[in-house]
Amino acid sequence: MNDITVKAVASGSTAYQVVPDPDDPIILQIDGHLTGVLDISASGFALQPNVVPAGRRYPFSLDLPSANLPITGYVDVLPDATPDHVTCLFVNLSAEETDCIHQYVLLRQKEAIRAIRRSRSGARSGSAF
Repeated sequence: MNDITVKAVASGSTAYQVVPDPDDPIILQIDGHLTGVLDISASGFALQPNVVPAGRRYPFSLDLPSANLPITGYVDVLPDATPDHVTCLFVNLSAEETDCIHQYVLLRQKEAIRAIRRSRSGARSGSAF
């Protein structure tokens, strides 16, 4: 039986966050700014600080690599909790949009698990017995 250990940092988020593939980033347009996201989950995403002021609601458009159409709507930008990122929460996404985000997060989780397995098998095959 293979064991998978998952370590999560207590961030206050209620959903599993994944980091986009740097070779296939998530493109975000928010309040007239074009930027990438640091991580994404079913409940929202994180941005670099100073892209938009915190404590307001903004329209956004999000291009997920796995979706056919952009996801559009509104996000609430939470007041700054950390100096290294700003947290944005989705507001009233449709079931279809939520499903697209869930599918993307699941895809990235599977890719991360495959990468962990490859690195573990590579480490074992390279050792001398």
